[in-house]
Amino acid sequence: MPRQKFEFRCTECDKYFDINLNTALEGNYRVHCPNCGHIHYRKVDKGRITDVRFTNEPERNNIFIIEDIVPMKSSCRDFKTEKPEDFSEHGFLSRLWHEKFSARV
Repeated sequence: MPRQKFEFRCTECDKYFDINLNTALEGNYRVHCPNCGHIHYRKVDKGRITDVRFTNEPERNNIFIIEDIVPMKSSCRDFKTEKPEDFSEHGFLSRLWHEKFSARV
């Protein structure tokens, strides 16, 4: 099963967390925030997460959920994961280093 790592930001508690999502299975997924329990509804189509959201309204009881994902509480954090471009010459970490230490060199 090909699983991909995705980073989520909870809109309720403003925390970040990672999930491993099986993008080979198309359909509806429910992702629970490990900090506050808020549910994020996502749909995967052709191996990608789409902008389509579904809800758990009673009249939509024919919705089939592929996976109900509940990450571990330890995966929760207050900041976004840095991307490889953050380490480039013009990236965040480079700018931070120059701000803090360039006067000392």
